[in-house]
Amino acid sequence: MSYKVFVLYSHSHDRLFVGYTTSLTDYMITMNVMKSNNPLFEYRPWTLIHMELFDNEEEAMVREGFLKKEMGQNYIRREILPMFDFH
Repeated sequence: MSYKVFVLYSHSHDRLFVGYTTSLTDYMITMNVMKSNNPLFEYRPWTLIHMELFDNEEEAMVREGFLKKEMGQNYIRREILPMFDFH
């Protein structure tokens, strides 16, 4: 089983969301389509801007933790987000 660490971006709210899952397709449907009590639902639509694959959950959790911290958020905004044109 592979674990996917991902970064979602809400252009309308300039908001990042970092997480990990084994089924990114299901996660994207939950975030963008299905009605949910999840407070992040209000920031939709979410765009997948980055994904990394890991063989084990422990490695995925470590990477997710880094990307959620200030240094990781700065990396995302400096290196990944500029590759997209949201205008």
